[in-house]
Amino acid sequence: MPLLLGGRYIVEKPIARGGFGATFLARDRYTPAMKRCVVKLLQPIGLTSSQMDIAKQMFEREATVLEDLGTHPQIPDLLAYFEVQAGNDEFFFLVQEFVDGFTLEQLIEQHGAIAETDVLEIINSLLPVLTFIHDKGSIHRDIKPANIMVRKSDQTYFLLDFGAVKQVAGVVQGQKSTGIFTPGYGAPEQMRGDTVFPATDLYAFAVTCLYLLTGKEPEELFDGNHNKWQWDRFVKLSPSVDQVLHKMLETAPSDRFISAAAVLQALNAKTPATSTHKTSIQVPAPLPTFSPAIKKTAIANKTPWLLSAPIVTQFIATFLLGVEAMLLWQTTVGISLIGTPASLVTFALVISGIILLRVSTILDNKDLSVFVSVSFLVVWAVQVFAKLAAFQNFPQWIEIAQYCGITGFGAIAIMAFFRLIFQLLYSLL
Repeated sequence: MPLLLGGRYIVEKPIARGGFGATFLARDRYTPAMKRCVVKLLQPIGLTSSQMDIAKQMFEREATVLEDLGTHPQIPDLLAYFEVQAGNDEFFFLVQEFVDGFTLEQLIEQHGAIAETDVLEIINSLLPVLTFIHDKGSIHRDIKPANIMVRKSDQTYFLLDFGAVKQVAGVVQGQKSTGIFTPGYGAPEQMRGDTVFPATDLYAFAVTCLYLLTGKEPEELFDGNHNKWQWDRFVKLSPSVDQVLHKMLETAPSDRFISAAAVLQALNAKTPATSTHKTSIQVPAPLPTFSPAIKKTAIANKTPWLLSAPIVTQFIATFLLGVEAMLLWQTTVGISLIGTPASLVTFALVISGIILLRVSTILDNKDLSVFVSVSFLVVWAVQVFAKLAAFQNFPQWIEIAQYCGITGFGAIAIMAFFRLIFQLLYSLL
């Protein structure tokens, strides 16, 4: 591919790559400041002549759509569309306005889930954009966090990527043109290859909101056994927002809202609109996500679960762990086997194993409660029925509760201290 495109655009570096093309950062040498722009390359490989014609038509259609939609302040402008012949290869290019910012996917990967008020701000900002698109007779078809960007200079939201490259991929795989979607975000009618509607975009936008609210991928939020979305175990939403999201995620398009404006009206009937198109979310600009190594680093920078868990969750977990530790210590290890190094090692391993399961969320607080309850019953049964001497001197339950309460509050204080240290270090680094 030539580094000077159309005699005008100088390619600087790649932004993203795919099987049928790539996106590059470039500069327009016909502007005094060598203004930055984004160049989207379509390079269909392995297509028949008829498939190539369809691919060209699709790319031209996206250029036409972008030229029409780019008049909206929250959709990047189309600056140019052209073809380049290099040897036997034919390249197709779209040049768009460069938005210096970060995607919502990058935001969640680096900083975790965001609050409901911030998500409402995003909803109020982007629903009018969807209304504009749908009124123009277009459907986005691929709404997801990676296609929503926040500009750093003024915190304005932008809707990106109208999917020409994915349409070409569909041509090669023999799919219908409506089969443009990202797994997990696509509505049922998209996955079937049926006709799409404005309600199809609303479905994907609702899934995007759930990802922002929980930090969880769609696969973790959708219960395939019951064929319904379940996010209550990750986040508690206000009744109005909860109801709106449920309606946006109905299986049949006719059961959803008929338009983005209807969603906005339903939300603002109970929740006043915040801003028009700007966000109050202030975070450092994340690194690009096209590199797997960079993506792993971004995920590793998230606040550890143990430090980011709510105080109530921490208290319940530490209290239950304290109870279990007391039970273990006062029974076989603390009384029957005390004094031997092997018993202390066993005790440490058991407690470390329980804590590891809890921290990794394999064992949540409900499971831990059951675990502790069973331990109580075992100790009580041995005291009453077996009448072993080692269990007769077992402390009163009220004493255990007091000890464990002190343990729980102490653990919370330690967690708060480490969270403060973590935040200070993270802000400096």
